[in-house]
Amino acid sequence: MNGTIIFALWFIAAEAALTAVQLIFRKRKLKTGARVGVIAGELLLAVLFAFLPLGGPVQLRAVQPFMFALYAALLPDVCADIICGVIYKVRKKERRFGAVKAVSLIFGAAFFVFGVVNMLTVTPKYHTYTSEKLKTEHTVVFIADLHVGSAQPFSVTEKTVAEVRDLKPDATILGGDIVDDYTTKQEMEATFRLFADFETPVYYLYGNHDRQGHAEYAGGRKFTQEDLEAAMRENGVTVLRDEYAEIAPDLLLLGREDISEDEGRKDIADLPNPAPEKYLIVADHQPSEFKKNLAAGTDLQLSGHTHAGQLFPLGPLYRLIGYCHGDYTEGEAVMNVSAGACGWRVPFRTQARCNYEVIRLTPGVAG
Repeated sequence: MNGTIIFALWFIAAEAALTAVQLIFRKRKLKTGARVGVIAGELLLAVLFAFLPLGGPVQLRAVQPFMFALYAALLPDVCADIICGVIYKVRKKERRFGAVKAVSLIFGAAFFVFGVVNMLTVTPKYHTYTSEKLKTEHTVVFIADLHVGSAQPFSVTEKTVAEVRDLKPDATILGGDIVDDYTTKQEMEATFRLFADFETPVYYLYGNHDRQGHAEYAGGRKFTQEDLEAAMRENGVTVLRDEYAEIAPDLLLLGREDISEDEGRKDIADLPNPAPEKYLIVADHQPSEFKKNLAAGTDLQLSGHTHAGQLFPLGPLYRLIGYCHGDYTEGEAVMNVSAGACGWRVPFRTQARCNYEVIRLTPGVAG
């Protein structure tokens, strides 16, 4: 069954469960302080149900879709409660459960449509970076977090890759989590066939999901790492695991092994830059080691992983404790954290639009 239809059914179930609980307490007349407490409790639950599917233990995977759906039902209900509460207070009228619930359902339906459309819409995001190390202009495309088979129909992936191919960049960098625990072998192979007719190099680095490390919670492993790398080789995709590649005479790429590979990832001190005079792009799926990667002489780091939070308000919370998405600077180095070309687990996203990065590198003095 279509993933959007399945999630719609989960959403209807969440709305029904929320309504059932509210019906039990509908006749209780709460004072303003108590109602504020209820609203605050609902808001905290919404944030919890947003965070747990994305950052909670993998053992919760069986109930993750329902938690996403509860988040999608609770947040609009909080908004409806606040707005109706203010209106009833100003008009000095008695609160009517049916009217408030009707507003909540309208908000919920609109929120559901917005989240689904947002997940299914992938757009390019353009950036320009300037450096004296560059002798000519280059265009590089960075795509991260496609999560094929997880949250978007394959037709969306096909459209995204076709758009990138038509741009004819100097290089395309696949920034990890291109496939994940829910990707079938057929979907994985079909994904890399999309890159077979690219006229310029395509590079790939691992994310924390590509190797299906937690596939036991997703119906079992569908392919091995050997299957994955064979599919890439057959379609001209170069895997970089703590390795350098020359994109152009003045442009170098270091593709990092993912930080989740405790034993496989090398220390940056063991990866000396072979050409410090060249502009260096470090592609590292997770942005957490930006400062450490500077030891290689990083000019630009490209990362993904965060999905910009995927669900509001996780984005602002992520930004408070670390990197979320957008540009971050350390001295003359810049890190761009992509919001990602997809999301994870269900076709629902309320935090930033899905995008891939189109990066223009130009000679000159950085401003």
